[in-house]
Amino acid sequence: MFLPAFVRDCRTATRLIERRADAALAPGERLRLWAHLHLCVYCRRYQVQSQLLSRLAPGLAAGPPPVSAELRARWKARIAAASGEVE
Repeated sequence: MFLPAFVRDCRTATRLIERRADAALAPGERLRLWAHLHLCVYCRRYQVQSQLLSRLAPGLAAGPPPVSAELRARWKARIAAASGEVE
């Protein structure tokens, strides 16, 4: 039975996960990473989080969405009511 030499440390595995996001890995690297991910719950979690951040990052670069004047007025009223201030 053939058992591939897998990535033995998580540091190497996370580097391969990040590199794979930008370019294809060599077949041997893919196989070693695959084997490591089947054994390591922490690197599987890191891979999921890394993929999520990659999907969310382009939208975050634009900054927060604008807040309407109506919503700002409601926030100010709630803050004033909570602090006991009168407008």
